[in-house]
Amino acid sequence: MAACNTHTSPVAPVLPAASLLSASPDRRSQAAAIRSTLDEAAAGINAFHARVLSAVIAMKEANLHRSEFGFSALRDLLLSQFDFTFNTASAIAAIARLSGKFRLLASAAVSGQARIDQVAYAVRQLDQTPAMRVFARTPFTAPVPSPFDPETLCATPEAMVVEYCAHASFKDLRRHLEGLWAAIAGETELLDGLGEQSMQRLELIECGNGMWALEGHLSNATGRMLDKYLQTACPPPRQDEADAEGLLPPQANQHAEALHQLLAGYGSSPQAATRHGHTATLDLTVDIETLQGKDTGRLPMLEGQPISVPRARLLACEGVIIPSVFNYAKGEAVELGRALRLPNAALRRKLELEQPGGCAWHG
Repeated sequence: MAACNTHTSPVAPVLPAASLLSASPDRRSQAAAIRSTLDEAAAGINAFHARVLSAVIAMKEANLHRSEFGFSALRDLLLSQFDFTFNTASAIAAIARLSGKFRLLASAAVSGQARIDQVAYAVRQLDQTPAMRVFARTPFTAPVPSPFDPETLCATPEAMVVEYCAHASFKDLRRHLEGLWAAIAGETELLDGLGEQSMQRLELIECGNGMWALEGHLSNATGRMLDKYLQTACPPPRQDEADAEGLLPPQANQHAEALHQLLAGYGSSPQAATRHGHTATLDLTVDIETLQGKDTGRLPMLEGQPISVPRARLLACEGVIIPSVFNYAKGEAVELGRALRLPNAALRRKLELEQPGGCAWHG
Protein backbone atom coordinates (compact mmCIF):
# COMPACT_ATOMS: atom_id res chain seq x y z
CA MET A 1 0.00 0.00 0.00
CA ALA A 2 1.44 3.33 -0.95
CA ALA A 3 1.99 5.82 1.83
CA CYS A 4 -0.09 8.99 1.76
CA ASN A 5 1.45 12.24 2.95
CA THR A 6 -0.82 15.07 4.01
CA HIS A 7 0.28 18.65 3.53
CA THR A 8 -1.58 21.62 4.96
CA SER A 9 -1.01 25.31 4.60
CA PRO A 10 -0.24 27.27 7.76
CA VAL A 11 -3.25 28.50 9.64
CA ALA A 12 -1.67 31.90 10.11
CA PRO A 13 1.53 33.38 8.64
CA VAL A 14 4.42 33.28 11.09
CA LEU A 15 6.74 36.29 10.91
CA PRO A 16 10.44 35.75 11.48
CA ALA A 17 11.59 36.62 14.96
CA ALA A 18 13.96 39.26 13.62
CA SER A 19 11.08 41.09 11.95
CA LEU A 20 9.11 41.10 15.18
CA LEU A 21 12.02 42.42 17.18
CA SER A 22 12.83 45.17 14.80
CA ALA A 23 9.21 46.29 14.46
CA SER A 24 8.63 46.69 18.20
CA PRO A 25 9.72 49.85 20.06
CA ASP A 26 10.62 48.21 23.40
CA ARG A 27 11.28 44.78 24.93
CA ARG A 28 7.86 44.45 26.56
CA SER A 29 6.10 45.09 23.28
CA GLN A 30 8.47 42.71 21.53
CA ALA A 31 7.65 39.97 24.02
CA ALA A 32 3.91 40.62 23.68
CA ALA A 33 4.14 40.40 19.89
CA ILE A 34 6.08 37.12 20.04
CA ARG A 35 3.65 35.72 22.61
CA SER A 36 0.68 36.63 20.42
CA THR A 37 2.27 34.96 17.39
CA LEU A 38 3.09 31.77 19.33
CA ASP A 39 -0.38 31.58 20.90
CA GLU A 40 -1.97 31.94 17.49
CA ALA A 41 0.28 29.27 16.00
CA ALA A 42 -0.29 26.88 18.91
CA ALA A 43 -4.05 27.36 18.64
CA GLY A 44 -3.86 26.66 14.93
CA ILE A 45 -1.82 23.48 15.48
CA ASN A 46 -4.25 22.29 18.18
CA ALA A 47 -7.21 23.03 15.90
CA PHE A 48 -5.58 21.04 13.12
CA HIS A 49 -4.92 18.09 15.49
CA ALA A 50 -8.54 18.31 16.69
CA ARG A 51 -9.70 17.81 13.08
CA VAL A 52 -7.37 14.83 12.75
CA LEU A 53 -8.67 13.39 16.03
CA SER A 54 -12.26 13.71 14.84
CA ALA A 55 -11.42 11.77 11.68
CA VAL A 56 -9.49 9.08 13.60
CA ILE A 57 -12.39 8.60 16.05
CA ALA A 58 -14.80 8.20 13.12
CA MET A 59 -12.39 5.71 11.52
CA LYS A 60 -12.15 3.74 14.76
CA GLU A 61 -15.90 3.63 15.31
CA ALA A 62 -16.39 2.28 11.77
CA ASN A 63 -13.45 -0.13 12.19
CA LEU A 64 -11.92 1.24 9.01
CA HIS A 65 -8.39 1.12 10.39
CA ARG A 66 -8.62 -2.67 10.26
CA SER A 67 -10.90 -3.35 7.31
CA GLU A 68 -9.53 -0.72 4.88
CA PHE A 69 -6.04 0.17 6.11
CA GLY A 70 -5.01 -3.17 7.62
CA PHE A 71 -3.83 -1.82 10.99
CA SER A 72 -5.01 -2.92 14.41
CA ALA A 73 -3.18 -0.12 16.25
CA LEU A 74 -4.21 3.45 15.50
CA ARG A 75 -0.80 4.83 16.36
CA ASP A 76 0.96 2.53 13.90
CA LEU A 77 -1.48 3.58 11.21
CA LEU A 78 -0.80 7.29 11.77
CA LEU A 79 2.96 6.76 11.80
CA SER A 80 3.10 4.50 8.74
CA GLN A 81 0.54 6.09 6.45
CA PHE A 82 0.65 9.75 7.40
CA ASP A 83 3.24 12.36 8.24
CA PHE A 84 2.88 12.62 12.04
CA THR A 85 5.49 12.65 14.75
CA PHE A 86 5.56 9.81 17.27
CA ASN A 87 4.24 11.96 20.16
CA THR A 88 1.42 13.44 18.10
CA ALA A 89 0.36 10.06 16.73
CA SER A 90 0.48 8.51 20.21
CA ALA A 91 -1.64 11.29 21.76
CA ILE A 92 -4.29 11.21 19.02
CA ALA A 93 -4.44 7.40 19.06
CA ALA A 94 -4.79 7.29 22.86
CA ILE A 95 -7.74 9.70 22.86
CA ALA A 96 -9.43 7.92 19.96
CA ARG A 97 -8.94 4.50 21.52
CA LEU A 98 -10.46 5.63 24.84
CA SER A 99 -13.12 7.94 23.40
CA GLY A 100 -15.87 5.48 24.24
CA LYS A 101 -14.84 5.37 27.92
CA PHE A 102 -14.15 9.09 28.42
CA ARG A 103 -16.61 10.87 26.12
CA LEU A 104 -16.36 14.22 27.88
CA LEU A 105 -12.60 14.41 27.49
CA ALA A 106 -12.74 13.24 23.88
CA SER A 107 -15.41 15.82 23.09
CA ALA A 108 -13.31 18.58 24.69
CA ALA A 109 -10.33 17.56 22.54
CA VAL A 110 -12.34 17.34 19.29
CA SER A 111 -14.00 20.71 19.86
CA GLY A 112 -10.67 22.40 20.55
CA GLN A 113 -11.76 23.30 24.07
CA ALA A 114 -8.75 21.46 25.56
CA ARG A 115 -5.26 20.75 24.34
CA ILE A 116 -4.69 17.39 22.67
CA ASP A 117 -1.56 16.53 24.65
CA GLN A 118 -3.18 17.28 28.02
CA VAL A 119 -6.31 15.28 27.19
CA ALA A 120 -4.12 12.37 26.06
CA TYR A 121 -2.23 12.45 29.36
CA ALA A 122 -5.50 12.59 31.30
CA VAL A 123 -7.18 9.65 29.57
CA ARG A 124 -4.05 7.53 29.99
CA GLN A 125 -3.98 8.25 33.71
CA LEU A 126 -7.70 7.59 34.18
CA ASP A 127 -7.53 4.30 32.27
CA GLN A 128 -4.79 2.68 34.33
CA THR A 129 -7.09 0.70 36.65
CA PRO A 130 -10.75 -0.38 36.55
CA ALA A 131 -11.32 1.38 39.87
CA MET A 132 -10.10 4.68 38.43
CA ARG A 133 -12.26 4.30 35.31
CA VAL A 134 -15.36 3.74 37.42
CA PHE A 135 -14.42 6.53 39.82
CA ALA A 136 -13.94 9.04 36.98
CA ARG A 137 -17.48 8.49 35.71
CA THR A 138 -19.24 8.18 39.07
CA PRO A 139 -21.42 11.30 39.67
CA PHE A 140 -20.68 13.52 42.61
CA THR A 141 -23.28 13.65 45.38
CA ALA A 142 -23.92 17.23 44.21
CA PRO A 143 -22.39 19.03 41.19
CA VAL A 144 -19.10 20.74 42.02
CA PRO A 145 -18.26 24.22 40.67
CA SER A 146 -15.26 24.49 38.41
CA PRO A 147 -12.28 26.19 40.10
CA PHE A 148 -11.86 28.26 36.92
CA ASP A 149 -15.50 29.31 36.46
CA PRO A 150 -17.87 29.04 39.46
CA GLU A 151 -20.87 29.02 37.13
CA THR A 152 -19.67 25.85 35.40
CA LEU A 153 -20.82 22.81 37.40
CA CYS A 154 -19.03 19.48 37.10
CA ALA A 155 -21.19 16.41 37.59
CA THR A 156 -18.35 13.86 37.59
CA PRO A 157 -14.60 13.74 38.26
CA GLU A 158 -14.10 13.40 34.48
CA ALA A 159 -15.90 16.70 33.95
CA MET A 160 -13.59 18.32 36.48
CA VAL A 161 -10.56 16.91 34.64
CA VAL A 162 -11.92 18.51 31.44
CA GLU A 163 -11.82 21.88 33.20
CA TYR A 164 -8.19 21.35 34.15
CA CYS A 165 -7.31 20.27 30.61
CA ALA A 166 -8.97 23.42 29.23
CA HIS A 167 -7.76 26.05 31.69
CA ALA A 168 -4.82 24.77 33.77
CA SER A 169 -1.16 24.22 33.08
CA PHE A 170 0.17 20.71 32.65
CA LYS A 171 1.71 20.88 36.13
CA ASP A 172 -1.64 21.72 37.75
CA LEU A 173 -3.39 19.00 35.70
CA ARG A 174 -0.89 16.41 36.87
CA ARG A 175 -1.29 17.53 40.50
CA HIS A 176 -5.08 17.22 40.22
CA LEU A 177 -4.84 13.72 38.74
CA GLU A 178 -2.40 12.70 41.47
CA GLY A 179 -5.00 13.85 44.00
CA LEU A 180 -7.59 11.64 42.31
CA TRP A 181 -5.16 8.73 42.44
CA ALA A 182 -4.59 9.31 46.16
CA ALA A 183 -8.33 9.40 46.83
CA ILE A 184 -9.11 6.24 44.90
CA ALA A 185 -6.05 4.46 46.32
CA GLY A 186 -7.20 5.27 49.87
CA GLU A 187 -10.70 3.97 49.20
CA THR A 188 -9.37 0.88 47.42
CA GLU A 189 -6.97 0.14 50.27
CA LEU A 190 -9.78 0.50 52.80
CA LEU A 191 -12.06 -1.80 50.81
CA ASP A 192 -9.25 -4.32 50.36
CA GLY A 193 -8.60 -4.26 54.10
CA LEU A 194 -12.28 -4.78 54.89
CA GLY A 195 -12.37 -7.60 52.37
CA GLU A 196 -9.40 -9.27 54.03
CA GLN A 197 -11.05 -8.93 57.43
CA SER A 198 -14.25 -10.54 56.17
CA MET A 199 -12.35 -13.44 54.55
CA GLN A 200 -10.04 -14.33 57.41
CA ARG A 201 -10.98 -17.28 59.57
CA LEU A 202 -9.45 -19.42 62.30
CA GLU A 203 -10.63 -22.90 63.29
CA LEU A 204 -9.57 -24.69 66.46
CA ILE A 205 -10.51 -28.39 66.49
CA GLU A 206 -10.03 -30.90 69.30
CA CYS A 207 -8.63 -34.06 67.75
CA GLY A 208 -9.65 -36.45 70.53
CA ASN A 209 -6.12 -37.70 71.21
CA GLY A 210 -5.16 -34.91 73.57
CA MET A 211 -4.03 -32.64 70.74
CA TRP A 212 -5.69 -29.75 68.96
CA ALA A 213 -5.59 -28.78 65.27
CA LEU A 214 -5.25 -25.13 64.27
CA GLU A 215 -6.14 -24.09 60.71
CA GLY A 216 -7.23 -20.87 59.06
CA HIS A 217 -6.49 -17.83 56.89
CA LEU A 218 -5.43 -14.49 58.35
CA SER A 219 -5.53 -11.00 56.89
CA ASN A 220 -2.27 -9.35 55.92
CA ALA A 221 -2.10 -7.20 59.06
CA THR A 222 -3.03 -10.03 61.44
CA GLY A 223 -0.67 -12.48 59.77
CA ARG A 224 2.26 -10.07 59.89
CA MET A 225 1.68 -9.32 63.59
CA LEU A 226 1.49 -13.01 64.44
CA ASP A 227 4.57 -13.80 62.38
CA LYS A 228 6.53 -11.04 64.08
CA TYR A 229 5.41 -12.21 67.51
CA LEU A 230 6.34 -15.84 66.84
CA GLN A 231 9.79 -14.74 65.72
CA THR A 232 10.43 -12.66 68.83
CA ALA A 233 8.49 -14.37 71.65
CA CYS A 234 10.92 -17.25 72.10
CA PRO A 235 14.71 -16.93 71.87
CA PRO A 236 16.50 -18.87 69.14
CA PRO A 237 17.24 -22.48 70.13
CA ARG A 238 20.61 -23.07 71.79
CA GLN A 239 23.09 -25.58 70.49
CA ASP A 240 22.69 -27.67 73.64
CA GLU A 241 19.03 -28.13 72.79
CA ALA A 242 19.95 -30.33 69.83
CA ASP A 243 18.72 -33.90 69.92
CA ALA A 244 20.84 -37.03 69.81
CA GLU A 245 21.45 -36.59 66.08
CA GLY A 246 22.57 -32.99 66.50
CA LEU A 247 19.42 -31.48 65.03
CA LEU A 248 17.84 -28.36 66.48
CA PRO A 249 14.11 -28.28 67.20
CA PRO A 250 12.08 -27.51 64.04
CA GLN A 251 10.88 -23.96 63.62
CA ALA A 252 7.29 -25.14 63.74
CA ASN A 253 7.86 -26.44 67.28
CA GLN A 254 9.37 -23.09 68.25
CA HIS A 255 6.29 -21.34 66.85
CA ALA A 256 3.99 -23.58 68.90
CA GLU A 257 5.98 -22.77 72.04
CA ALA A 258 5.81 -19.07 71.24
CA LEU A 259 2.03 -19.29 70.82
CA HIS A 260 1.78 -20.97 74.22
CA GLN A 261 3.83 -18.18 75.79
CA LEU A 262 1.57 -15.63 74.12
CA LEU A 263 -1.58 -17.17 75.57
CA ALA A 264 -0.04 -17.78 79.01
CA GLY A 265 1.24 -14.23 79.27
CA TYR A 266 -2.01 -12.77 77.99
CA GLY A 267 -4.06 -14.73 80.49
CA SER A 268 -2.15 -13.27 83.45
CA SER A 269 -2.01 -9.72 82.11
CA PRO A 270 -4.17 -7.17 83.95
CA GLN A 271 -4.74 -5.40 80.61
CA ALA A 272 -6.25 -8.50 78.99
CA ALA A 273 -9.86 -8.35 77.86
CA THR A 274 -12.17 -10.44 80.05
CA ARG A 275 -15.55 -12.08 79.75
CA HIS A 276 -17.36 -12.55 83.05
CA GLY A 277 -14.07 -11.77 84.78
CA HIS A 278 -12.12 -14.51 82.99
CA THR A 279 -9.28 -14.18 80.51
CA ALA A 280 -7.46 -16.75 78.38
CA THR A 281 -6.81 -19.00 81.38
CA LEU A 282 -7.53 -22.64 82.19
CA ASP A 283 -9.26 -23.64 85.40
CA LEU A 284 -7.41 -26.42 87.24
CA THR A 285 -9.07 -27.83 90.32
CA VAL A 286 -6.91 -30.03 92.56
CA ASP A 287 -6.28 -30.35 96.28
CA ILE A 288 -2.87 -30.03 97.87
CA GLU A 289 -2.81 -33.64 99.08
CA THR A 290 -3.35 -34.97 95.56
CA LEU A 291 -0.55 -32.71 94.26
CA GLN A 292 1.70 -34.10 96.98
CA GLY A 293 1.16 -37.62 95.61
CA LYS A 294 -1.07 -38.91 98.40
CA ASP A 295 -3.68 -41.47 97.51
CA THR A 296 -6.81 -39.38 97.94
CA GLY A 297 -8.90 -41.13 95.33
CA ARG A 298 -9.44 -37.78 93.62
CA LEU A 299 -8.11 -36.71 90.19
CA PRO A 300 -7.19 -33.18 89.16
CA MET A 301 -9.78 -31.57 86.89
CA LEU A 302 -8.80 -29.25 84.02
CA GLU A 303 -11.79 -27.38 82.63
CA GLY A 304 -14.01 -30.12 84.04
CA GLN A 305 -11.98 -32.97 82.47
CA PRO A 306 -9.75 -35.31 84.56
CA ILE A 307 -5.98 -35.13 83.97
CA SER A 308 -2.98 -36.89 85.45
CA VAL A 309 -1.27 -35.72 88.63
CA PRO A 310 2.10 -35.04 86.88
CA ARG A 311 0.28 -32.87 84.34
CA ALA A 312 -1.47 -31.00 87.15
CA ARG A 313 1.87 -30.43 88.90
CA LEU A 314 3.33 -28.95 85.71
CA LEU A 315 0.37 -26.61 85.23
CA ALA A 316 0.49 -25.57 88.88
CA CYS A 317 4.12 -24.49 88.45
CA GLU A 318 3.16 -21.63 86.12
CA GLY A 319 -0.41 -21.02 87.20
CA VAL A 320 -2.06 -18.45 89.45
CA ILE A 321 -3.11 -20.24 92.62
CA ILE A 322 -6.42 -19.44 94.33
CA PRO A 323 -6.44 -21.21 97.72
CA SER A 324 -9.88 -22.41 98.75
CA VAL A 325 -11.67 -24.60 101.28
CA PHE A 326 -13.75 -27.27 99.59
CA ASN A 327 -16.28 -29.59 101.20
CA TYR A 328 -16.06 -32.81 99.17
CA ALA A 329 -18.97 -34.37 101.03
CA LYS A 330 -21.30 -31.62 99.87
CA GLY A 331 -19.43 -30.70 96.67
CA GLU A 332 -19.30 -27.10 97.80
CA ALA A 333 -16.53 -24.46 97.90
CA VAL A 334 -16.78 -23.14 101.45
CA GLU A 335 -14.22 -20.36 101.11
CA LEU A 336 -12.21 -18.79 98.27
CA GLY A 337 -8.99 -16.93 98.84
CA ARG A 338 -7.13 -14.40 96.74
CA ALA A 339 -5.06 -15.22 93.68
CA LEU A 340 -1.48 -16.02 94.63
CA ARG A 341 1.38 -16.58 92.23
CA LEU A 342 3.67 -19.40 93.42
CA PRO A 343 6.51 -19.33 94.00
CA ASN A 344 6.75 -15.82 95.38
CA ALA A 345 9.90 -13.69 95.21
CA ALA A 346 11.45 -15.21 98.36
CA LEU A 347 10.86 -18.78 97.19
CA ARG A 348 12.20 -17.86 93.75
CA ARG A 349 15.46 -16.65 95.29
CA LYS A 350 15.66 -19.82 97.39
CA LEU A 351 15.17 -21.94 94.27
CA GLU A 352 17.87 -20.04 92.36
CA LEU A 353 20.32 -20.64 95.22
CA GLU A 354 19.53 -24.32 95.50
CA GLN A 355 19.06 -25.05 91.78
CA PRO A 356 21.10 -22.53 89.74
CA GLY A 357 20.51 -24.51 86.56
CA GLY A 358 16.88 -23.37 86.41
CA CYS A 359 13.60 -25.24 86.46
CA ALA A 360 13.50 -28.97 85.99
CA TRP A 361 10.81 -28.52 83.31
CA HIS A 362 11.71 -26.74 80.08
CA GLY A 363 10.21 -23.25 79.96
